[in-house]
Amino acid sequence: MRVVGYVRESADPSAGRSGFEQQETIRRHAVEHGHALVAVCQDARSPGEALGRDGYLGLLGVIASGAVDAVLLPGVAVLSSDQIVQEIMLWDLRTRGVRVISTDDADLTLLDAEAEPGPSRMLIRDVLQRVGEHARYMNTLEFAPPGIPPDGDVMIHIIQADEAEANAMPSPER
Repeated sequence: MRVVGYVRESADPSAGRSGFEQQETIRRHAVEHGHALVAVCQDARSPGEALGRDGYLGLLGVIASGAVDAVLLPGVAVLSSDQIVQEIMLWDLRTRGVRVISTDDADLTLLDAEAEPGPSRMLIRDVLQRVGEHARYMNTLEFAPPGIPPDGDVMIHIIQADEAEANAMPSPER
């Protein structure tokens, strides 16, 4: 299987594994499992700057090129410390047609489509699936801008703010 690795250093230099250590973990895992490591994309800290996502954007470029079948992570936590962001990024990668693999055995349940990752993650996945379905449906529709009537007349009715507010609020007698 052709894989691309993704490494992200922690925003806090004293926390987490270094980028080098994460890359080595990915390399060892690829060799042990017979994967062809095509590239490793990395988000690295630069002194005085916020940790960006340039490496992740590079990863998306490698995926878009069709050169890989899977993304290899040194752990799902490398995507984000936030569970919702992790699920959004996992969903995004899967919708791009790649499998997501982790070197961390603790992530097996999270990445197995048949496993139960817990109620929070199941809710997030359900919402993302429905958002995806809605987006796909909306992309099938054609929207035309409103046209001008054949006679060319356009009527605009200006409503005063106090009248609009009165119409928007239900009256107590109803």
